[in-house]
Amino acid sequence: MLNKVDLQRIFQQLKQFGCNQTEASIYVECLELGTTTVMEVSAKLNLNRITCHSAVKELLKKGLLFETLKGKRRLIAAEDPDILKRLLQTKYNELKLMESNLDYITKILNSVKNVSRSVPTVKFYEGVDGFKKMLEETLTAKNGVRVFTYVDIFSKLLEPAYLENYFARRGAKNIYTKLIFPPCDFATRVNKKAKEYKIEVRLLPAELKWTSGFFNWDDKVALMSYTESQMTCTIIQNPDIADFFRNIIFELSWKQAVPCA
Repeated sequence: MLNKVDLQRIFQQLKQFGCNQTEASIYVECLELGTTTVMEVSAKLNLNRITCHSAVKELLKKGLLFETLKGKRRLIAAEDPDILKRLLQTKYNELKLMESNLDYITKILNSVKNVSRSVPTVKFYEGVDGFKKMLEETLTAKNGVRVFTYVDIFSKLLEPAYLENYFARRGAKNIYTKLIFPPCDFATRVNKKAKEYKIEVRLLPAELKWTSGFFNWDDKVALMSYTESQMTCTIIQNPDIADFFRNIIFELSWKQAVPCA
């Protein structure tokens, strides 16, 4: 019998293969039951039969379940868990193919893009996944990144391990970053790897508190608002606005901050 922690880890992993909670539960249940029927799975998990049929159909498409016959009865069964490794390899192969074509396709698409630089382009993201999208965009920075944020909040909303992996990938791309944080354990932790991450950290006084922040790179500014219930991220692409945040707002704050010990 799986404990709650193991189940949660399984569900999180299956989410990466496009499974929702219901589909993940059905896959695990089918592993336990062996060859079975949709009706039996529906009863075991106390699921509406239509919902169960729909989820099973999706799992068949994803390759996590397969159909078989016993006499005239149509049965389903879970593929061996090693299927996940094969599915991952398929994804990897697809990504490698996509990567090999990406530069050429991007060049073609940029040739037809028509954006007036006098009008800001604005994108709005919500939630942790939206914030991660913004972080990934900063990995294209050509002139470094400026970060002014209350790191203790977003390091709780985004697990520190994810953020440190992001810092490492950004550093590997030789993207130099200046960060303004309040005094906190996370600031001290990443500052110990300042050379590897190619970062410089400065701190503002501990008595200052804020629930917003910004990332600034190239001609973009990402404005964030952090609360325990919701995270929002608004990206503005405009060279004048980006320059104002980079060379005025950030630099004035940077001069008032002190180096992280």
